[in-house]
Amino acid sequence: MTAIDAAAPVSGVRPQEPTSSFRFVVGAIVMGVGAAIVGAATLGIGWLWGAATAGVVYGVLWWLGLARSPIDAGIMVIAGAVSGQWFVAVLDGRAGPVDIAETTPAALGFVVFGAAVAWALRHRLTVAAAALVTVSWAAAVALPTQYGVGLGILADLGRRELREGVLQVLGSSFFTMVPLLAVLFAGSLTVALATKRAAPASVGLAVVMSVISFNMIEFSVVELFTQASQIGDLAKEFWPPTWTWPKTIGQEPTNVIIDPFIETLQIAVVGATLGCLMALPLAFMAARPTTPDEPTYWGAKSFMNVIRTIPDLFWAIIFTAAVGFNAFAGALAMVFFSLAIMSKLLSETVDSIELGPLEAARATGSRHAQVIQYAALPQVLPNYVAYALYIFELNVRASVVIGIVGAGGIGRLLNEQRNFFQWDRVMAIVIVIFVTVILIEMVSILIRRRLV
Repeated sequence: MTAIDAAAPVSGVRPQEPTSSFRFVVGAIVMGVGAAIVGAATLGIGWLWGAATAGVVYGVLWWLGLARSPIDAGIMVIAGAVSGQWFVAVLDGRAGPVDIAETTPAALGFVVFGAAVAWALRHRLTVAAAALVTVSWAAAVALPTQYGVGLGILADLGRRELREGVLQVLGSSFFTMVPLLAVLFAGSLTVALATKRAAPASVGLAVVMSVISFNMIEFSVVELFTQASQIGDLAKEFWPPTWTWPKTIGQEPTNVIIDPFIETLQIAVVGATLGCLMALPLAFMAARPTTPDEPTYWGAKSFMNVIRTIPDLFWAIIFTAAVGFNAFAGALAMVFFSLAIMSKLLSETVDSIELGPLEAARATGSRHAQVIQYAALPQVLPNYVAYALYIFELNVRASVVIGIVGAGGIGRLLNEQRNFFQWDRVMAIVIVIFVTVILIEMVSILIRRRLV
């Protein structure tokens, strides 16, 4: 047998030539324009719109040699009808223009169509094919939806009113952003299903949710730049910082920052010390290798989950209401904040320790406490100390935040000066906090590197 004969396919089937880039471009144009035309003509009839769009898409895929199965054609047409009917049904019966909350679930119906196309392309998916389908869906959805804007079917995202003459072309695209995002996710789902990888769908979903979130909170880049002059005027009031001022009216200016700053460090030290000590037995009870029994394990896990769901600021609000607006309330808040973090980190570390020393200790007749003391604790002690340093670093930052609600420390002083619009004093306090946090972080990193 010659080398040519050996290289020939044994099945006797002639391999198909790859589709040229020119055919892909032509196919994209035909698919986009064709789907848009049938969409504009059948927008009010959801199932017909979806089925006709699916027919156009399948026709182009058949011409490109990417899909040739009648079963796939039927699945695509049915999925297209479902997607189109879903889109129209969600918006049906609305008295006026709808906002993003109603447009989003309507547009997500196209994900069904995306799954059907992914199934049709499961054997012949290429990067060009995925891009072709996604771009074509975009045209198929955008143009009819823009047509719907003229009929008053859809409204701007978040009901935002654009200023006259400002980005009018970009403003019109806001009307179709949500359907296009749904199409983007459908395209990423196509790639994910055909390649059997979750990453494309995850990225598509992340992009969709990010853009929707930006519009839901009415984040505007245009407004950010138009208000830049006001931000500049406010920045001038921050500099130069003022380091001394009178505590009360009539007194001489003095350095007011030192005492609250020391109080903040004291709150952080007390919170980290007590919280880390309390977390030590809790972490061993919430770890499988060292828990004494099942009820103890689930009880410790449940308690850890409860305290981790409560943020540090809410702990401060609770304790200021209980013991007053003072540093004691801040220290108690930091204790529970430290307990939540340390117990979680340490319990996960205990779960990954070597089980051999524990089994050897139990085999010699050691009690449960002795097993933990001599077999488990030495394995996690370096991590425990490193976690404690990290938690102290976090406590310094958190102590500033809880001071805003009256839990003592430099945060309370910061909030007082902010309330009186003394921005130069605020800048002085921020500089002190910044330098302190950076120094503590540098020292903490050096120590943790030597321990772990």
